[in-house]
Amino acid sequence: MFLIYRKMIFSGISRNLDLKSNFSQLPFIRGFRSKKLLDNRRSLAPVEEIPGASRGFRDLFRPFCFTIFVSGCSFTGAAIWQYEHLRAEFRQHSNKINQFYGKAGNYRHMLNVWWNELLPEQKVVACIVTINIGVFLLWRVVPLQRIMLTYFASSPISGAPCRSMLLSAFSHYSLFHLFANMYVLWSFAPVVSHILGLEQFVATYLSAAVISSFTSYVYKTFRRSRVPSLGASGAIMGLIGIVCVHRPNSQLSIAFVDQIFPHSFSADSAMKFLILLDFTGILLGWRFFDHAAHLGGMLFGIWYVKYGHRLIWHNREPMMMKWHEFRGKPK
Repeated sequence: MFLIYRKMIFSGISRNLDLKSNFSQLPFIRGFRSKKLLDNRRSLAPVEEIPGASRGFRDLFRPFCFTIFVSGCSFTGAAIWQYEHLRAEFRQHSNKINQFYGKAGNYRHMLNVWWNELLPEQKVVACIVTINIGVFLLWRVVPLQRIMLTYFASSPISGAPCRSMLLSAFSHYSLFHLFANMYVLWSFAPVVSHILGLEQFVATYLSAAVISSFTSYVYKTFRRSRVPSLGASGAIMGLIGIVCVHRPNSQLSIAFVDQIFPHSFSADSAMKFLILLDFTGILLGWRFFDHAAHLGGMLFGIWYVKYGHRLIWHNREPMMMKWHEFRGKPK
């Protein structure tokens, strides 16, 4: 489902990737389970009998610490980034730093013109999209699939439960899933950047990625589920929460469908519907989406725009002053 607000769209895309118990076979489209995989799941051994499987909520301590670490580093890095940007502007070199130069040639010239015309937030998103496309292509390399399952599909019982919390947010197995999430990200990024600033946009995106993964871990541990997840949906849900809270009266509609059947509804209504949908999915144990990850990302976005911005960003000055002392006066 795609929702559109002028040039902004939203897609309710699954974050679930269903794999066989031995992680040796991937479904055609992530989040859509084949009958073969469903039949196989009925014969899965209890989690307690699997070597290296999760033993309960105590296994969430490291992922929780990793979530705090990544979120803290994200906002610390955002504050330093803002400081360095202001420092560069003071030295009047920002216009040179932002230029993209390339070799002569029609194609390269067109690429340079396109890049230089992008807004700063669009350049950041373009880099994120490029990373996601690269990871998508790596999934097609058969010898790398075990590595991809370890580091780019999040699960509390994976070989790298902490690192995969972040890396899985840049990982997509199906082309449709990749296109939908990147389309949404490209549409919402300028709006969130306009609301919070480019630095906070990046920090909230990365924080929402790990927080949504952690909420998914909590739900999977409670349900004793071994199904890995991947995709940027949880992080994007954080952006959607920010926009819907900050602009509740904005009108949205289903993208592409609105060209055939004109319609619209408020962002506030869409947000409430998505929260209700994810709560229902969690309570009923639906597996079509990773509802816990979606809900975790959405609630983080709502919390940050209401309270977190004031609690975190408004109190960044002491850290920036220490960084200024470390860097010294601009020359």
